[in-house]
Amino acid sequence: MVDLIVVGAGTAGIPCAIVAAQAGATVAVLEKDSQIGGTLHVSAGHMSGAGIRRQHDVGIDDDTVDRHFEDVMLLSRGEADPVLVRVAVEEAPHTIDWLHDLGFAFDPETPTIYLGHDSYSRARTVWHAAPAGMELIPMGRALGILETLQPLWDEQVAAGRIVPYLSTALASLIVEDGAVVGVHAQGPGGPLELRAPHTVIATGGYGSSPELFAELTPGRPRLVTNAWHTATGDGIVAARAVGAAIRGGEKHNYRLGMIEIEPGSGRGDMRKDFVNLSAAVRRPDEIWVNLRGERFADETTHDITSQERTLHDQPEQRFWLVLDEAAVEGPQAPLPLLWDRDRLRAAADAGVFVWRDATLAGVAARAGISAAGLERTVAAYNARIARGEADPLGRSGADRPVATGPFYALALPAGVLVTFGGIHVDGQLRALDGAGQPIPGLYAAGEAVGGGATSGIAFCGGMLVTPALSFGRILGRTLAAAATRV
Repeated sequence: MVDLIVVGAGTAGIPCAIVAAQAGATVAVLEKDSQIGGTLHVSAGHMSGAGIRRQHDVGIDDDTVDRHFEDVMLLSRGEADPVLVRVAVEEAPHTIDWLHDLGFAFDPETPTIYLGHDSYSRARTVWHAAPAGMELIPMGRALGILETLQPLWDEQVAAGRIVPYLSTALASLIVEDGAVVGVHAQGPGGPLELRAPHTVIATGGYGSSPELFAELTPGRPRLVTNAWHTATGDGIVAARAVGAAIRGGEKHNYRLGMIEIEPGSGRGDMRKDFVNLSAAVRRPDEIWVNLRGERFADETTHDITSQERTLHDQPEQRFWLVLDEAAVEGPQAPLPLLWDRDRLRAAADAGVFVWRDATLAGVAARAGISAAGLERTVAAYNARIARGEADPLGRSGADRPVATGPFYALALPAGVLVTFGGIHVDGQLRALDGAGQPIPGLYAAGEAVGGGATSGIAFCGGMLVTPALSFGRILGRTLAAAATRV
C-alpha cells in the first residue's frame, strides 16, 4: 500500500510524483516505457505563463493571468474548458518560475510571441535553449524539461519516496465500493497489483493508437503521427472501463508541416523533417493542392487554425506543396525550416515523398495528384496573377506564377502531434462519470484529459505542456496533503 499511484512518467506524471514525494508521500509510478519522459522526448516543449519572472527579466511587465485566460479562450474559439483553462493559467507562472529556480535554460529569444500557431497578444511563450548546432530544430526541446526535473526525480527515488515500475503497463483499475483503490498492471516479472487511496492517470494521449484515434475522431481518418510510441491511450481506456466520461475527440485538429518519410508507415518525425508553413515567418512561393489538384486554402493567412482545419475536408486528409524551379532558385530557402534547395532536390531525386518533372502533368502523375486538376488549377492561378485580380481564397502579398519547369510536388499528411479527446475532469482534476459526478479515488492530468480541454479546437501556444506540468504539480500537492491527513 502506497499513498499515491501515478500511471505514466511523462509531462504530468513526473512533476506529480516529485511534488507528492517532496511533501512526504510514498508514490508508486508505473511507466510502460523502459525510461521516463514520455512525450517530453519528442515535444517542442512550448510553455506559456503570464507574469513569469522570465518576462520581468526582459522588461515585460504588463501581462496578467486574466489576459492569458482571455487569449486562450479567444484562440480556442471558445471551445476550451474555461474551468480548466482558469486553473491552468493561474498555476502556469508558478510552474514556469519553479523550473526557472531549478536552473532551466531558457532560449535567449524567449519569451516571444510564437508565430507557428495563432498568436497571443503578449510575449509569454518560452522554451528550452537548443543544443549547439540544433538551433533550427523546434521539436525535442522538451528534453530540457526532463533534464531539469531528472535530479529531483532521482533524489526521491533514492530516498524511497518514489517507487518506479518501468516497462510496466496498466491493465485495469481496481474498484471497490464505487471507488478506485488501485491498479492491475503487467510488468517484467508478470502481473502486478498495487493499491492506494488515490490514482492519477497521466498516461498521455492516443496518438500512437490508430484504432483508438479512429474511434474517438469523427470521420475515422487515417493516423499519421509524431506521438511517442507509448501514447496508446491505455489510461483513457482503463478509466472508461470504470465509468469515466471521455470527451473532446470531436475537437481534433491537425498540425501542418509533418512529412510521412516512409509512405504507408503512419509515422513522421518533426524533430528532423518539419516543414515550416507559417506565412508569418516566410513568404509562401508554393501553392497547396489536394488529391484533385485543387487549391483549398489561403497559403498566406496568419489564421493558422483556419488553415489547419481546412485539412479535415480534404480527400484522405493530405495535400501537396507544388512549386516551380523559380521558387527553388529564389532568394529564400524554398521550404524552411529544415529544407534548403539542395535537400529538396536530393529528396526529389529519391522520389519517395518529393517528386520533380519537367511538366505539371508529369509531376502530378508521379505524386498521385489529378493531372487535369493540377493543370487547370495552375492555369487559373497564373491567369489571375497576370490580370491582377484578387485571389478567391484570399491569398495576398505572395503572388508569383507557377510557370518555370521543372515542377516539384511535396506530399504532406494531416499530421497528429497530440490528441484532443480524453478523460473528463473537473476543476479539481477528479475524473467524472457520465452524469458529471466524481469517481472517488481517480484523477487525471496531461494529455490523458485531452488537448481540447485546454486548447479547444486550436493549438494555443504552451497550453498543452504547461497545463500538464501544472496539473501534475497541483495533484502532487493536494493528494500528498490528503494522504498526510489520513
